[in-house]
Amino acid sequence: MRNECHKRTVQCQFCGKDFLHETLQTHQYRCPRFPISCPNRCDPTKIPREEVEVHVQELCPSATVDCPFRDAGCRHKCPRFSLDIHLEDSVKTHLTLTCDLLKQQEEQISQLCSALHTITQTTEGVFIWKISDYKAKYIDAMYKSGASSKELVSPPFYTSRFGYKACLSVFLNGNGAGEGRYISLYIKLLPGDFDNILTWPFSLPVSFTLFDQSPEPATRASLTESFMPQAGWKHFQKPAKAVESLGFGYPKFVSHDLLKTRDYVRDDSLLIKVSVDNSGLLKP
Repeated sequence: MRNECHKRTVQCQFCGKDFLHETLQTHQYRCPRFPISCPNRCDPTKIPREEVEVHVQELCPSATVDCPFRDAGCRHKCPRFSLDIHLEDSVKTHLTLTCDLLKQQEEQISQLCSALHTITQTTEGVFIWKISDYKAKYIDAMYKSGASSKELVSPPFYTSRFGYKACLSVFLNGNGAGEGRYISLYIKLLPGDFDNILTWPFSLPVSFTLFDQSPEPATRASLTESFMPQAGWKHFQKPAKAVESLGFGYPKFVSHDLLKTRDYVRDDSLLIKVSVDNSGLLKP
């Protein structure tokens, strides 16, 4: 009677769990360890049900697989067992496809870098330039020959999104009328991405500020000079591709003597700000 009772407990021979005898057959339709045939009929040996998916995706020699160079453009599909033959026969084709893909990726990377560079250059009308190692650069400007020693040029920036492109130029030992006794400071317009849809000549108000870096905000006395470009000034016409001009600014922006009176130089650095008033800009 014990062996005939439908309610008796029996163990599944595949997964080892206990079930009522009357439910065992139903369980085996779902049992994760029940052996079943590969859907591709690759081998007479049966596989536990829970391993079939991994078998088909990774092991089955009869499963249809994509060529590993699919992302490079190869559209070949074949049973896994013949994939090595395809790879051996298609080395030249795959090399060509890979080279083409690399060229496309290089172009995409270049475009992304260009877009990122433009974004990082964009300001809302204010650009602050930190000139580090002031003493060494000042000595170079005094004693070394060559324009690169005398003139320092800031990273380029855009005055606004889709605005004018510009940079600052500073001579730590002065230039022209300020040589030897002053810091000279200029702004220079550069060829930008949006010049063809901007209004020329450039006519927005510009201000230069040398920050007093005193730790006491209430005692700071930063220096500011401002100007409004005039229509006839050559420095503010639409720039040509090769920009050779000095730019417009102040040969006597701040004297070396005044520079020593406050914390204009702190931690061997200068902080210079240029502000462009975009309120009068006609947006594209």
